[in-house]
Amino acid sequence: MFTFLKHKAEIIENTDPNRIFVENVRSFFNVPTSVARVFCEMAVKEKYFRKRTAIRCPNSCCGRIIKSVDKIDENEIVTCFVCEQNEEEQSTFNMKEVKLDIFYQLNK
Repeated sequence: MFTFLKHKAEIIENTDPNRIFVENVRSFFNVPTSVARVFCEMAVKEKYFRKRTAIRCPNSCCGRIIKSVDKIDENEIVTCFVCEQNEEEQSTFNMKEVKLDIFYQLNK
């Protein structure tokens, strides 16, 4: 029993309240990913969480988060300043090229 509680405490301790992923919730409650996603969406609906999207650089040598937004603007052009600074071949991307990661934040 103590090991179980210790594991749960570690999950909470290692979870950034500004970047809660479905996997964090899945692991904590030991439920399937689909159920954890429903939990997160319910938390958004009840205003406990805010749903956010991380826009990631698609360059294989980078993958950094360019920025995080509440809503995606399909027409937006984003620049990865790390790739720009490293003089990568491409550092500016349209939204169809980037990688998107959904995460949640505690709503303060």
